[in-house]
Amino acid sequence: MRRAAALHYTALARDRPARLKVPCFMTGSLRSTARNPVAVALMGVLVLVFLILGVSGGGGRFPDAFRGINANDVVTAGQHTLSSEDFKRMFDRQKENLDQRAGEPVPVDLLVENGYDQQMLTGVAQEQSVLEVLRRSGIVPSDALVDGEIRKLPFAFNRITGQFDEKQFMSVLAQQGLTPRQAQAQLRDELARRHYLFALQAGFTTPRLYAAMSAVQVMENRDVSYFVLDQHAVPAPAQPTDAQLIAFMNQHKDQLTIPETRTFTLVQFSAKALEPTMAVDPAAVQKEFDFKKESLSTPETRSFVQIPVKTAAQGADAAARLQRGEDPTAVARAMGAEPVTYDDKPRSALPDTKVAAAAFALTPGQVSAPVQGDLGLAVLKLLKVTPGKAATLEQARPQIEAELRTHAAQDKVYEITDAFQKARDSGASVADAARKVGATATVVGPVTADGRDVNGKPIPGLDPKILKAAFAESAGGSGTEVESTSPGEYYALRVDKVAPPALPPLDQKRAELTQIYMRQQLVDSLKAKAEALMAAIRKGTSIDAAAAQVGAHVTHQVGLERRTAQQFAQVLGREFLLSIFGAKPGDVFAAGAPTGIFIARLDAVRPGDMTMMAQGVNQIRSRVSDDYLNDVDGSIQAAAQAIIKPNTNLNLARRAIGVSAEEMDKLNAKPAAKGGAKPANKGGPAA
Repeated sequence: MRRAAALHYTALARDRPARLKVPCFMTGSLRSTARNPVAVALMGVLVLVFLILGVSGGGGRFPDAFRGINANDVVTAGQHTLSSEDFKRMFDRQKENLDQRAGEPVPVDLLVENGYDQQMLTGVAQEQSVLEVLRRSGIVPSDALVDGEIRKLPFAFNRITGQFDEKQFMSVLAQQGLTPRQAQAQLRDELARRHYLFALQAGFTTPRLYAAMSAVQVMENRDVSYFVLDQHAVPAPAQPTDAQLIAFMNQHKDQLTIPETRTFTLVQFSAKALEPTMAVDPAAVQKEFDFKKESLSTPETRSFVQIPVKTAAQGADAAARLQRGEDPTAVARAMGAEPVTYDDKPRSALPDTKVAAAAFALTPGQVSAPVQGDLGLAVLKLLKVTPGKAATLEQARPQIEAELRTHAAQDKVYEITDAFQKARDSGASVADAARKVGATATVVGPVTADGRDVNGKPIPGLDPKILKAAFAESAGGSGTEVESTSPGEYYALRVDKVAPPALPPLDQKRAELTQIYMRQQLVDSLKAKAEALMAAIRKGTSIDAAAAQVGAHVTHQVGLERRTAQQFAQVLGREFLLSIFGAKPGDVFAAGAPTGIFIARLDAVRPGDMTMMAQGVNQIRSRVSDDYLNDVDGSIQAAAQAIIKPNTNLNLARRAIGVSAEEMDKLNAKPAAKGGAKPANKGGPAA
């Protein structure tokens, strides 16, 4: 059911969304909020420092309050902004991670309903605020530093030459939708953030008291008495009537309503599917091999050292010294230069054609006479030759045949789709036109806009472009023309039926609803019984007497410590353990149990062994330091947001990720998700 799916995906998405990775160079933050009073006090000092350094000004520029807000930006924090396109890329990447964890596509509408987009937007607003505070504080890496970091990026190096390749660098950026200017700006921000964090870590020592407080908390031990209230303690729920089930359905209609579904006739044309049927002419294979032979072969490579010289006499001297076996580095430095070494380079990879010709004319160990290259005079010494390997037809045949089959299949598909479209233009239906060209038309649906059937299960094999087209067409129309989903893959469809959102028929869901209804009645009865028992214990009834009323047995757990509590997690559950360590002596409380409800009373809290605590302080201080720094960084983020007051545009962000206007109206009518940006915000400060 949709409700169960929503809970499943919400659990997956509960963590704060991570930030975009390379080649978007922003790092993730450490933690969003600090609760430690020492950290809060420290933040007061940091905020004052920011103000003294001029974060409220603009460094001689116009104040940021007078800067215009770009209509395409979802976040504006001073001079730091994030466009709707960048937000979509970040959201899509996070959704891919969630899809992998869930094992199936996570519907965007469920993520939005549960505030995942708001969390992302708020996180980005905080991140941009921190970066803006750093900029105003003067923490701005120089152009030389940024360029130096760019030249270290692995994807910017040419594999053949081993040198920075600007064209390759820009190509990779283009694939990610980034311009060089954007990449430089993001890397500049990354460096500023990194330097700030390194400085914070290097110049900060966690107070010993902070570690001591943690040790006291970790090593204290607690006594708790508890029993389990299970389903046998309350009467079994009765079978519901139809009227009760209908009322239950209406009560939960938001979760039970089946969204709009569509049924459509679809015909697909696939070059990939045709490839195995394509015959390959041996003559065509030979011709293709002859054309590609050089590129398929492994070229000869050479390793040599090049000594730059200024004059012919200097060159003769260098050549003589190399022939005597002197070290090339020493020879080059004697000439006032540095040696240039080329390792296993093919001739085509050498930048100087004349030097390349000379190098490829030498034998191993041979030294050339001075060579007048395109870039100056030099002497060469050949160190190694790695022979090339000529490609053979038999080795290349599988690859060439596969390529020829692909091209032939694509040509064949083009012919089929052309004949199909001509039949459609002549008045044939999608199904009739498919029969004329030997294709198969299938009926798809009912299917929702996110590719699920009426039971909420994904329908395999449906391309998102096909779904989008199906929900853009009107029912009973002529249908789409032939469209492409990817190279060589085409489709056409006609929408046959549109079913508006509606509750499912009772008979279709009776068994499932009956089970859920009875389970809910049982849970409600258990909760009521638990409240009554806890009230009695609070008024003086012993916990043993309360347990006896329901035939339960009391367990007395003595000396439970935080540091060893994990061993009880599987039996007691995380919720119960958290309740135990969050209670005060004498507190009576309830928590979920594997077979019912825990009813418990915290009997005592005792400090741990002082000697062990003293030793524990030193053991945990390093870890506590990391936690403390995380808290400080979280406080800095909150302070930066309060100082900068970033503007966010949630509606624009939602449009970017594909939320419809109708759905946004529904979302804006609801209260904001906890911790998220304001749904109706159209340019105001972030929540």
